[in-house]
Amino acid sequence: MRVLIKDGLVIDPKNKRHAQLDLLLDDGIIVRIKNGITDKYDYMIEANGLIISPAFVDLHTNFCDPGVTTREDLKSGSLSAIKGGYGFIVLGTDNKPAPSECNVIDYIMRYREIMPLSIFPCGAVTESKKGEKLADLQFLNNHGVVGFFDGLRPIADKELLRSALLKVKELNRPLALYSGILDGVKVRGINDGKVAQKLGIKNAERAEDEATDLYENIKVIKDTGATVDFCYITTKESIDLINITKQNLDNVYAEVPALNLILTEKALEKEGTLAKVVPSLKTEADRKALIQALKDGDIDIIASNHAPCTAVEKDEKLKNATNGAIGLETTLGVCGKVLVSTNIMTWDEVIEKIVVNPAKLYKLEDYGAGSIEEGDYANITIFDPNEKWSLQEEDIASKSKNSPLIDVPLIGKVKYTICDGKLVYREIPKTEETEETHVNRKSK
Repeated sequence: MRVLIKDGLVIDPKNKRHAQLDLLLDDGIIVRIKNGITDKYDYMIEANGLIISPAFVDLHTNFCDPGVTTREDLKSGSLSAIKGGYGFIVLGTDNKPAPSECNVIDYIMRYREIMPLSIFPCGAVTESKKGEKLADLQFLNNHGVVGFFDGLRPIADKELLRSALLKVKELNRPLALYSGILDGVKVRGINDGKVAQKLGIKNAERAEDEATDLYENIKVIKDTGATVDFCYITTKESIDLINITKQNLDNVYAEVPALNLILTEKALEKEGTLAKVVPSLKTEADRKALIQALKDGDIDIIASNHAPCTAVEKDEKLKNATNGAIGLETTLGVCGKVLVSTNIMTWDEVIEKIVVNPAKLYKLEDYGAGSIEEGDYANITIFDPNEKWSLQEEDIASKSKNSPLIDVPLIGKVKYTICDGKLVYREIPKTEETEETHVNRKSK
């Protein structure tokens, strides 16, 4: 089958391509990229006014499968991802049991074959993510993990962390590291500030704990040579440390959750438990600093921090509710609203943060991520950069609906997602009576 994608703005930062072009696909393979293609085709996508980007890449996405499938599973998570424009997902470690055992990794590797996008497992750094003993990283690597992550739990034992870093360096894999301090008393997901005081929350998380632990982590990584992703940076103090570190070390990446670019701790007053997330939402000054750090290049990656929770888990008192918010279906709209429409960043720069850099970090280019190339299977997201919209609960593809962005104005809407040459998502206008269909595909 030959598919012609006609007259779209192709933005491919890796190949320094920014031009109005056509793409011709033959049985899923991109055979031509040029202006004015006149070849015969079986199906055409009219992309005038739309941007054609390499498919988005997300890291540490929680699909909760196996173990917590009341929140999400591989199928529902995949449908949420492709609706958000993602063609490549590196899974987080929110599983029960934690993916420090090969049976969890083997389960993911088996079922990923029937999902509509490319899914890659991540292994836990420590056994059961308890931070007490290293998992068998070599064994997990042999079973197919593409990196290591202990989830939203800092590794307090720095000698253990050093051992992990030396091992992942040997394996040529990245280690994602969350910075913070857990003491068993503090209420996670809520920043210790004016809003927490107003809501009567005692022992909320201190924002300075992130930078305090980050400083200790930086000291550990200096002489290991490991590739490290400092995930979910949310404070100005942490940004300052990242800036200094990047001047002296290579292979250091920093990542920000999309939600922290658009909301602050004040969202807790309006959205309640839906805005209780880890890392917690911070102040307006922190939010602006994160945006500037993206612009300056101190932060390399924008992540969805997709963390599904059931309605029951959120229907609790604020201090007791489960932390987390879904994010795959809103990340693009957040970027358009906060970064592009304000002229802080261009779409080229945004695509670098949600495609090129995460693909490079996890070495996913060999699987077709990060660029648009003739001769490769098409992994493409086509979106309207100017469409204004807001998330509605009934339209959410994720199994969970826990988003504080429902009814919040966003800009930028995914229209098509193509994975490994197959059209797996097409937005169906509500005026049409046909149901939206998602096409499964086998991995190459």
